[in-house]
Amino acid sequence: MSAVATDAVIQSQAQNAALRALVYERLFYVIAGSLMLVATAVGFRAFLAHGKSFGGEMTRQIVPLVVVHGLAMFSWIVLFLAQSIFILNGNRRLHMRIGVIGALLAGVIVILGSATAILSTRYNPESYQLLGGPRFFLAIMLGEMFSFGVLVGVAIIYRRRAEIHRPMMLLASLMIISGSLGRSPYIGQFAIMPPLYVLGPALALGALFLILQWGMTGAFNRWYAVGYSAILIASCIFIGIGHSAMWNQIVGAIIRL
Repeated sequence: MSAVATDAVIQSQAQNAALRALVYERLFYVIAGSLMLVATAVGFRAFLAHGKSFGGEMTRQIVPLVVVHGLAMFSWIVLFLAQSIFILNGNRRLHMRIGVIGALLAGVIVILGSATAILSTRYNPESYQLLGGPRFFLAIMLGEMFSFGVLVGVAIIYRRRAEIHRPMMLLASLMIISGSLGRSPYIGQFAIMPPLYVLGPALALGALFLILQWGMTGAFNRWYAVGYSAILIASCIFIGIGHSAMWNQIVGAIIRL
């Protein structure tokens, strides 16, 4: 075989390997989206099937808000999976068009999630005693909404750089499924363990995603690792804020907990 032919074979093999890695990477996001959708459906099975919250009725003073908030969160996970499937199938144009809806939905989720967290701890504080108390829980929930908004914002800014856009969207989705993970069978006990509480299951799943993607593609996703490290640090900050005297004073003055 001539040198030219040998080079052509090597180049072809390299192209095939790169194509397989790209397909496996796109498939990974479909798998991750599917797992998050299952976790959301299982965790919120009482809400989806019977219109009830975990362990009882929804906070009666804000039932419409809780319903809309829950539907928005569920829609986001469905949208993430759908967008991942579009990319896997090579339908990038449709992915970009629906991305506008996703950006708007993200803004709605931040507003609804923050309002629901504040009002639910205001009207139903006793339900959060197992999660470190209502004031601590509120710090975690507002922190999650802040992190979700920042991650989506970064993903939108870098929407034309898939290596950044995709992991940021995945991490953003991960930040808002702590509630459903904490309500899932066999995971609930993990979600009430200090100091992480509801953050624990989500962070654990995030670490598993990093390992799964590494195994599927054979490459370490440094952008995902950077983003994951950021939310890990942010989670520690939220925990510290939630236990601080200043936070207790602020929350007490604003919503009188």
